[in-house]
Amino acid sequence: MISVRGMRKRVLVFACLIALVFPSSVFSTFGEFTIRDELELARKFDLVIETRFPVIQDTRIIGYVQSLVDRLIAAMPPQPFPIKTTVVRNSALNAFASAAGHITIFTGLIANMDNEDELASVIAHELAHVSERHIAKSIEKSQLVGAGSLLGILAGVLVGSQGGGDGAGALVLGSVAGAKAMQLKYTRENEKDADQYGLGYLVDAGFAPAGMTSAFNKIRKLQWLGGGGDVPSYLSTHPGMDDRVVYMQERIARLPANVRNRASDNEAFERVKLLVQAWYTDPNTAKAIFTSSGKSTCPFVLGEAIALSRLHQIEAAKIRFDEALACNGNDPLWMREYGRFSFEYGDLETAAKYLQEVVLRDPNDLFALFFYARAVAEQGNHAASVSAMERVLKAVPRDAEVLEYLARYQAAMGRAFEAHLNFAKSFAYRRKFSKYNFHLQKSEALAQTPPQQEQLRKVREEIAEFREILGI
Repeated sequence: MISVRGMRKRVLVFACLIALVFPSSVFSTFGEFTIRDELELARKFDLVIETRFPVIQDTRIIGYVQSLVDRLIAAMPPQPFPIKTTVVRNSALNAFASAAGHITIFTGLIANMDNEDELASVIAHELAHVSERHIAKSIEKSQLVGAGSLLGILAGVLVGSQGGGDGAGALVLGSVAGAKAMQLKYTRENEKDADQYGLGYLVDAGFAPAGMTSAFNKIRKLQWLGGGGDVPSYLSTHPGMDDRVVYMQERIARLPANVRNRASDNEAFERVKLLVQAWYTDPNTAKAIFTSSGKSTCPFVLGEAIALSRLHQIEAAKIRFDEALACNGNDPLWMREYGRFSFEYGDLETAAKYLQEVVLRDPNDLFALFFYARAVAEQGNHAASVSAMERVLKAVPRDAEVLEYLARYQAAMGRAFEAHLNFAKSFAYRRKFSKYNFHLQKSEALAQTPPQQEQLRKVREEIAEFREILGI
């Protein structure tokens, strides 16, 4: 839903501004970086991620990734903060740990892994960085305790990975925090610890340990073929990879045979990989993935149908969707994708029928709920559309597109105060503050009750903090 066009340029400016907005005094005494500081940094970083980057909101993808994280967390010692997982649309083979147990996973990692054990291995490695608080210790060691510097550095991860090579990431680092920023990196000891603890979590969680070495070998090979990757080194380059792979192989060889030879069920992984490849790679690449392999299985038919629809090859897509439904038409994922396609190409009755069925079976499918709300709104049922879109917004409260559609439907029902308030937030998160001010003033004029005044107060505070982070 979120456009990435021009993102590198915008976030470069944004990262520079951050450093000016937050002085070192935001955090504790110089040189300290407490758990409270880490939680505050993570809260602000969440705001950056949710409003500036293409976060994946498809619950079928993020729910699956979270299930892997939860299995691994159960094998970890208790942590001082909850682990939060975010999946970002980005073709890089990467995942990274940031402050307060926040893990960010790029869709490129999911798309390029071959099985669940490999994906879980990379996540386990990053969770080990969390459990050992490597980021916090690195921050303390480098004395980078200013929120501006830290937010700029973390934002730089996603800037650098939007393309343009290592130079892009280095430019952001140089502009935000100078030479000190380069001190924020993992040491060889950090990486060895993450390998060791990560393997332990992986094994204790019931995954096959060989996934770790095969994942690392795959990442090493693909980064080498791609010239080293685009992600800045302080969070993504893992030193001494060759030696570490050998060491991990030796450790795995000493495990009991029944552990070494575990076999995982990859059905859920394959479904999520299908969605990521079909939706979050270049559409021509996606089409090639599902046509050039020679496979004609039902999932590959669905993947090709999605890719064709993204290329606006409507007739070809319709044929493949019909074939996909013929072979697996009772599956909610197949029904959802057909309903979404039907909506986008004007068949509202079919769209509402299929999407409603999916929502009834899985009320947490935000993707289905979002398109269902739009389909019934187009049919004139604004009450149902508002109810559905409010449920979506509850899960993604800073999504500008969801806020805009909800505002439209509320306006159609005569709920002017709420409509203007949601329009205001939508424009604010798009950084169109003149329009934000216009709709905020309209909602202020309409506010008559104490609950409405309280809603206004919360929105003002929310957007004020957002603007403070942006430096606007």
